[in-house]
Amino acid sequence: MYTIPIMISSAQCILISTLLLLAPAPAVGSAARPKLPTRPRIGGTFIQYQDWMMSLDSAAWLCELDAMRDAGINLVIIQWLEHENKRFIPADPAACDPARIILEYADEHGMRVYLGLSTIDRWHERITHPRYLDRAATQSLRLADQAWARYGRHPSFAGWYIPQELRYYEFKPEFVSLLRGFLRRQSDHCRAISGGKPVAIAPSLAQCPSPEAFRKLFADLLAGSGVEILILQDGVGANRREKLMDSNVVPYFRAMQDVCGEAEIEIWSDIEIFRYCPSGRGREPASVERILEQIDAEAPFVSSFVMFDFFHYMSPCRGEEQKRLFEDYLRATADSSGASH
Repeated sequence: MYTIPIMISSAQCILISTLLLLAPAPAVGSAARPKLPTRPRIGGTFIQYQDWMMSLDSAAWLCELDAMRDAGINLVIIQWLEHENKRFIPADPAACDPARIILEYADEHGMRVYLGLSTIDRWHERITHPRYLDRAATQSLRLADQAWARYGRHPSFAGWYIPQELRYYEFKPEFVSLLRGFLRRQSDHCRAISGGKPVAIAPSLAQCPSPEAFRKLFADLLAGSGVEILILQDGVGANRREKLMDSNVVPYFRAMQDVCGEAEIEIWSDIEIFRYCPSGRGREPASVERILEQIDAEAPFVSSFVMFDFFHYMSPCRGEEQKRLFEDYLRATADSSGASH
């Protein structure tokens, strides 16, 4: 509830009206989740490299990074440095290297950067094949060594990210053990070469039949995996879970909070800030009202927020729709007093 002073200026009237309009309406059943006194801001973002992005020059990347800082972002997770045989580390050290630009900027501005490793194709199809997992892990270990050799001197290099997306599978116990070993092999290696920097993963809610099934699988999978940070994708954009968030999102975050607590793993939220266009022409930025509802629903269960992703859906450098969301988000979170997660 907002308390309005008796004497206010016209500028204050505009600000108060904006905040009232942007405040999300209470969701049905919202009493099932605790409330926080102050809404946290989203403190991080993924960057998902694509081929065309490698042609951006240093000025374009600085535009992106300045905008991120304006939005309160102090953590960048580069999703992958190699994706299905497409490499995003230039062979020529003198060439424009986005990861180097990001790290140098982060060094200067007190930000943190996590570097993602390698993926190979047909992950979900071949996840139970031992030879496939061995090849995928070997490729990531090689890339980790190269990334550390090139970028390890940067103070902002704060951690690692394993980019293979985990979701619900009806696994036999031996396959759970196999996948746990896949994670452990990478996490052990990354910590060993970097002096103990943490390792993160970001599972998805896709295809999960129930929170209890989700809880059971990840309790088995994470114990002994070596993972220290779990960034749970909320599925609100990709899996269209925006309706009935208290039943479609909250129970899974509560289940994962329990699992991570038992495994001594830190849990963050990966807030999807996009939606599918009604016209069917792909994805577009979500409304700020929906993003605020996601924050409110997930905040009681996580210690930090990361968005997917600022570059494509909120950057004012990218287009008018992204600029509109950027400006709406800044206005809507101006009362958070810098309470970034």
